[in-house]
Amino acid sequence: MRRRPLPAGNSTDAAGEPKETLLAKFLTVTVTGLETVRDMPDTWSEAEYHALLDALEVDGTTYLVGSDLEEMLLMALQDLDPEGAADAVLAVKIGDALTRGARQNIVQDFMDEQRAWEEAADIALHARIFEAAVLLQRALPKRFARPDIMKLTMRLTAHNPRAEALLQKAPLPAFVARILADGMGEDSTLERLFDDSLESSSFPAAAGIVWRADFSEHEAGPPAAATLTVYSSALWLRPMEDVETFESDAHNDGA
Repeated sequence: MRRRPLPAGNSTDAAGEPKETLLAKFLTVTVTGLETVRDMPDTWSEAEYHALLDALEVDGTTYLVGSDLEEMLLMALQDLDPEGAADAVLAVKIGDALTRGARQNIVQDFMDEQRAWEEAADIALHARIFEAAVLLQRALPKRFARPDIMKLTMRLTAHNPRAEALLQKAPLPAFVARILADGMGEDSTLERLFDDSLESSSFPAAAGIVWRADFSEHEAGPPAAATLTVYSSALWLRPMEDVETFESDAHNDGA
Protein backbone atom coordinates (compact mmCIF):
# COMPACT_ATOMS: atom_id res chain seq x y z
CA MET A 1 0.00 0.00 0.00
CA ARG A 2 1.53 3.30 -0.98
CA ARG A 3 -0.12 5.92 1.12
CA ARG A 4 -3.81 6.11 1.68
CA PRO A 5 -4.01 9.51 3.40
CA LEU A 6 -7.15 10.75 5.08
CA PRO A 7 -7.22 14.47 4.23
CA ALA A 8 -9.77 16.91 5.60
CA GLY A 9 -12.85 17.10 3.43
CA ASN A 10 -12.42 13.62 1.97
CA SER A 11 -15.67 12.15 0.62
CA THR A 12 -17.54 9.93 3.07
CA ASP A 13 -20.03 7.09 2.98
CA ALA A 14 -23.52 7.13 4.49
CA ALA A 15 -22.11 6.39 7.94
CA GLY A 16 -19.72 9.33 7.73
CA GLU A 17 -16.60 7.24 7.23
CA PRO A 18 -14.01 8.42 4.65
CA LYS A 19 -14.46 6.19 1.60
CA GLU A 20 -10.77 5.29 1.47
CA THR A 21 -11.02 3.62 4.88
CA LEU A 22 -13.50 1.14 3.41
CA LEU A 23 -10.56 -0.54 1.69
CA ALA A 24 -9.25 -3.46 3.74
CA LYS A 25 -7.91 -1.83 6.87
CA PHE A 26 -4.72 -3.11 8.46
CA LEU A 27 -3.07 -0.29 10.42
CA THR A 28 -4.30 3.25 10.85
CA VAL A 29 -1.40 5.58 11.64
CA THR A 30 -1.75 9.02 13.21
CA VAL A 31 1.31 11.26 13.48
CA THR A 32 1.36 12.74 16.98
CA GLY A 33 4.70 14.53 16.95
CA LEU A 34 7.76 15.40 14.90
CA GLU A 35 10.61 17.38 16.43
CA THR A 36 14.30 18.09 16.09
CA VAL A 37 16.44 16.49 18.81
CA ARG A 38 20.14 16.51 19.61
CA ASP A 39 20.58 12.95 20.80
CA MET A 40 18.73 9.65 21.08
CA PRO A 41 18.62 7.00 23.83
CA ASP A 42 21.62 4.72 24.32
CA THR A 43 23.90 6.62 21.96
CA TRP A 44 26.98 5.36 23.81
CA SER A 45 27.39 2.40 26.14
CA GLU A 46 29.82 2.15 29.04
CA ALA A 47 31.58 -0.66 27.17
CA GLU A 48 32.23 1.74 24.29
CA TYR A 49 33.49 4.40 26.71
CA HIS A 50 35.96 1.89 28.11
CA ALA A 51 37.03 0.81 24.62
CA LEU A 52 37.71 4.43 23.69
CA LEU A 53 39.69 5.06 26.88
CA ASP A 54 41.73 1.94 26.16
CA ALA A 55 42.38 3.16 22.62
CA LEU A 56 43.55 6.48 24.07
CA GLU A 57 45.83 4.55 26.47
CA VAL A 58 44.30 6.09 29.57
CA ASP A 59 45.22 3.98 32.61
CA GLY A 60 43.29 3.34 35.80
CA THR A 61 39.79 3.45 34.37
CA THR A 62 38.80 -0.22 34.61
CA TYR A 63 36.44 0.24 37.55
CA LEU A 64 34.96 3.58 36.55
CA VAL A 65 31.22 3.65 35.86
CA GLY A 66 28.45 6.19 35.31
CA SER A 67 29.25 9.88 35.44
CA ASP A 68 32.82 9.26 36.65
CA LEU A 69 33.55 7.20 33.54
CA GLU A 70 31.96 9.78 31.26
CA GLU A 71 33.87 12.65 32.87
CA MET A 72 37.19 10.83 32.50
CA LEU A 73 36.50 10.17 28.83
CA LEU A 74 35.55 13.76 28.09
CA MET A 75 38.73 15.01 29.75
CA ALA A 76 40.81 12.53 27.75
CA LEU A 77 39.29 13.77 24.50
CA GLN A 78 39.87 17.38 25.51
CA ASP A 79 43.58 16.63 25.80
CA LEU A 80 43.69 15.85 22.05
CA ASP A 81 43.60 18.17 19.08
CA PRO A 82 40.15 18.20 17.42
CA GLU A 83 41.20 16.08 14.45
CA GLY A 84 42.80 13.49 16.70
CA ALA A 85 39.75 13.35 18.94
CA ALA A 86 37.43 12.92 15.97
CA ASP A 87 39.56 10.15 14.47
CA ALA A 88 39.74 8.28 17.78
CA VAL A 89 36.00 8.48 18.37
CA LEU A 90 35.17 7.36 14.83
CA ALA A 91 37.67 4.52 15.00
CA VAL A 92 35.88 3.05 18.01
CA LYS A 93 32.34 3.76 16.84
CA ILE A 94 32.76 2.60 13.24
CA GLY A 95 35.56 0.08 13.63
CA ASP A 96 36.68 -1.65 10.45
CA ALA A 97 33.65 -0.56 8.43
CA LEU A 98 35.76 2.24 6.90
CA THR A 99 39.34 2.51 5.76
CA ARG A 100 41.49 5.05 7.55
CA GLY A 101 41.32 7.30 4.49
CA ALA A 102 37.52 7.21 4.40
CA ARG A 103 37.46 7.88 8.13
CA GLN A 104 39.66 10.92 7.62
CA ASN A 105 37.17 12.24 5.09
CA ILE A 106 34.48 12.16 7.76
CA VAL A 107 36.82 13.84 10.23
CA GLN A 108 37.24 16.65 7.71
CA ASP A 109 33.46 16.83 7.28
CA PHE A 110 33.15 17.30 11.05
CA MET A 111 35.79 20.03 11.00
CA ASP A 112 33.92 21.77 8.17
CA GLU A 113 30.58 21.43 10.01
CA GLN A 114 29.14 19.20 7.31
CA ARG A 115 26.26 16.84 8.10
CA ALA A 116 28.19 13.62 7.61
CA TRP A 117 25.44 11.61 9.37
CA GLU A 118 23.23 12.43 6.38
CA GLU A 119 25.77 12.71 3.57
CA ALA A 120 28.16 9.76 3.93
CA ALA A 121 27.86 7.31 1.05
CA ASP A 122 26.99 4.29 3.21
CA ILE A 123 23.67 4.90 4.98
CA ALA A 124 24.39 1.91 7.23
CA LEU A 125 26.97 4.11 8.98
CA HIS A 126 24.84 7.24 9.38
CA ALA A 127 23.60 6.47 12.90
CA ARG A 128 27.09 5.69 14.18
CA ILE A 129 28.50 8.84 12.57
CA PHE A 130 25.82 10.83 14.36
CA GLU A 131 26.67 9.14 17.65
CA ALA A 132 30.31 10.08 17.16
CA ALA A 133 29.30 13.68 16.46
CA VAL A 134 27.26 13.80 19.69
CA LEU A 135 30.23 12.77 21.83
CA LEU A 136 32.66 15.08 20.06
CA GLN A 137 30.40 18.07 20.54
CA ARG A 138 30.05 17.32 24.25
CA ALA A 139 33.81 17.00 24.64
CA LEU A 140 34.79 19.96 22.44
CA PRO A 141 31.73 22.21 22.12
CA LYS A 142 33.71 25.18 20.82
CA ARG A 143 35.12 23.18 17.93
CA PHE A 144 32.32 20.84 16.84
CA ALA A 145 28.81 21.91 15.85
CA ARG A 146 25.93 20.38 17.76
CA PRO A 147 24.37 17.68 15.57
CA ASP A 148 20.64 17.20 15.17
CA ILE A 149 18.25 14.52 14.00
CA MET A 150 14.48 14.07 14.21
CA LYS A 151 12.15 12.21 16.53
CA LEU A 152 8.81 11.04 15.13
CA THR A 153 5.93 9.69 17.22
CA MET A 154 2.92 7.92 15.72
CA ARG A 155 -0.12 6.19 17.12
CA LEU A 156 -0.78 2.84 15.42
CA THR A 157 -4.23 1.24 15.58
CA ALA A 158 -4.58 -2.39 14.46
CA HIS A 159 -7.65 -3.64 12.61
CA ASN A 160 -7.08 -7.40 12.47
CA PRO A 161 -5.21 -10.10 14.43
CA ARG A 162 -2.15 -10.03 12.16
CA ALA A 163 -1.75 -6.29 12.69
CA GLU A 164 -2.28 -6.73 16.44
CA ALA A 165 0.53 -9.30 16.52
CA LEU A 166 2.93 -6.78 14.96
CA LEU A 167 2.24 -4.33 17.78
CA GLN A 168 3.28 -6.94 20.33
CA LYS A 169 6.75 -7.39 18.80
CA ALA A 170 9.77 -5.10 18.80
CA PRO A 171 9.37 -2.76 15.80
CA LEU A 172 11.98 -3.90 13.30
CA PRO A 173 13.55 -1.38 10.87
CA ALA A 174 11.98 -2.90 7.75
CA PHE A 175 8.48 -2.75 9.26
CA VAL A 176 8.95 0.86 10.37
CA ALA A 177 10.45 1.96 7.05
CA ARG A 178 7.43 0.56 5.22
CA ILE A 179 5.13 2.54 7.53
CA LEU A 180 7.10 5.69 6.74
CA ALA A 181 6.85 5.02 3.01
CA ASP A 182 3.08 4.59 3.26
CA GLY A 183 2.88 7.98 4.95
CA MET A 184 5.21 9.86 2.64
CA GLY A 185 3.84 8.78 -0.71
CA GLU A 186 5.38 7.78 -4.01
CA ASP A 187 7.41 10.94 -4.64
CA SER A 188 9.48 10.61 -1.46
CA THR A 189 13.20 9.85 -1.46
CA LEU A 190 12.49 6.66 0.47
CA GLU A 191 10.04 5.45 -2.14
CA ARG A 192 12.19 6.44 -5.12
CA LEU A 193 15.36 4.79 -3.82
CA PHE A 194 13.87 1.65 -2.29
CA ASP A 195 10.62 0.96 -4.11
CA ASP A 196 11.47 -2.69 -4.83
CA SER A 197 12.70 -3.37 -1.28
CA LEU A 198 9.59 -1.80 0.23
CA GLU A 199 7.41 -4.23 -1.70
CA SER A 200 9.64 -7.27 -1.20
CA SER A 201 10.17 -9.59 1.76
CA SER A 202 13.75 -8.40 2.31
CA PHE A 203 14.79 -4.84 3.14
CA PRO A 204 18.21 -4.96 4.85
CA ALA A 205 18.95 -1.30 4.04
CA ALA A 206 16.12 -0.28 6.39
CA ALA A 207 18.52 -0.47 9.33
CA GLY A 208 20.31 2.56 7.88
CA ILE A 209 17.03 4.47 7.59
CA VAL A 210 15.40 3.66 10.93
CA TRP A 211 18.06 4.26 13.56
CA ARG A 212 15.95 3.47 16.59
CA ALA A 213 12.30 2.52 17.05
CA ASP A 214 10.32 1.63 20.17
CA PHE A 215 6.74 0.82 21.06
CA SER A 216 5.08 2.25 24.17
CA GLU A 217 1.61 2.98 25.56
CA HIS A 218 0.10 -0.31 24.43
CA GLU A 219 -3.67 -0.74 24.53
CA ALA A 220 -5.13 -4.24 24.33
CA GLY A 221 -8.29 -2.96 22.66
CA PRO A 222 -10.21 -3.74 20.71
CA PRO A 223 -8.88 -2.15 18.68
CA ALA A 224 -5.31 -2.78 19.81
CA ALA A 225 -3.03 0.26 19.61
CA ALA A 226 0.47 1.41 20.49
CA THR A 227 2.68 4.48 20.17
CA LEU A 228 5.69 4.12 17.89
CA THR A 229 8.69 6.42 18.43
CA VAL A 230 11.28 6.64 15.65
CA TYR A 231 14.68 8.36 15.56
CA SER A 232 16.50 9.10 12.32
CA SER A 233 18.01 11.92 10.31
CA ALA A 234 15.98 14.73 8.79
CA LEU A 235 16.80 13.20 5.41
CA TRP A 236 14.32 10.39 6.15
CA LEU A 237 11.85 11.91 8.61
CA ARG A 238 11.30 15.50 7.46
CA PRO A 239 8.87 14.37 4.68
CA MET A 240 6.48 13.40 7.51
CA GLU A 241 6.05 17.08 8.51
CA ASP A 242 2.69 17.59 6.82
CA VAL A 243 1.34 14.07 7.32
CA GLU A 244 -1.52 13.55 9.76
CA THR A 245 -3.34 10.22 9.37
CA PHE A 246 -2.95 7.45 6.83
CA GLU A 247 -3.49 3.74 6.29
CA SER A 248 -0.58 1.29 6.16
CA ASP A 249 -0.22 -2.41 5.36
CA ALA A 250 3.46 -2.50 6.41
CA HIS A 251 5.01 -5.91 7.00
CA ASN A 252 8.17 -7.34 8.48
CA ASP A 253 10.80 -8.95 6.31
CA GLY A 254 10.01 -12.57 5.55
CA ALA A 255 6.26 -11.94 5.54
